[in-house]
Amino acid sequence: MITISELSKKANVTPRTLRYYDSINLLKPLGVTEGGHRTYRKEDIIKLQQIQFLKKVGFSLKEIKQLIENDDLDPVDHIKNQLNLIRSEQKLLKEMERDLVGLLHSHSIEGRLNWDLILQMLQHQQTGQMEMREYSKQWFGEKVDEVTKKLPNINDDNKETGEWIDLIKALQDMMDQPPNSIEVQTIVEEIWMKSKSLYGDDEQLQQQLWEVRKSPEKSSRLGWYPLDEKLLRFLDQAFAIYENGGKIHD
Repeated sequence: MITISELSKKANVTPRTLRYYDSINLLKPLGVTEGGHRTYRKEDIIKLQQIQFLKKVGFSLKEIKQLIENDDLDPVDHIKNQLNLIRSEQKLLKEMERDLVGLLHSHSIEGRLNWDLILQMLQHQQTGQMEMREYSKQWFGEKVDEVTKKLPNINDDNKETGEWIDLIKALQDMMDQPPNSIEVQTIVEEIWMKSKSLYGDDEQLQQQLWEVRKSPEKSSRLGWYPLDEKLLRFLDQAFAIYENGGKIHD
């Protein structure tokens, strides 16, 4: 026989929790002392550990009571259902995590929370997945899967995406400089090299990517994060100079 305080310490639960379990007939004490203290069997330690484990993996106290007390109950279906529920919640949490990462990245690019842009992208992504896929095929044909897989995504929390965002921010900070300045051309070269590392020497594909990227309308139809048009024009000028060997076109 052990006291409620001893059981509480052994199982790392509060006496208040044990009293609640008693009130719902989940874990009844052996008896009560003259002083009004509950006493338990040593076997109740194991039962309490079972309760705590099942609670830890998400079962409700009502479900736990059924699993522990009903010997005729097959627990497999209950366990499978709980596993499927956890996996669904896990998927939802992962989507929420990606959305929050995208929100931070958007703030980093815009310098503020551009809600009009964010809600516009959300609506488009929710209603136009098939449309975006078909439009991507029109532009990239058989290379659509390669483009989709390798293209940086604002919702990705990885080094690659962070580096792209840093380059965009750096370029934004240099828009008061001429596009043929050493600083701007250095950033343009980094962008070119990163793009080349993704898509190799396929200049036609890279040109197609840029044609889409510099068009806010096309970028939106593909679900890409739309960059500021002024920045895109500046980048287009800088790239033209870069491709011309650093010389300004007449």
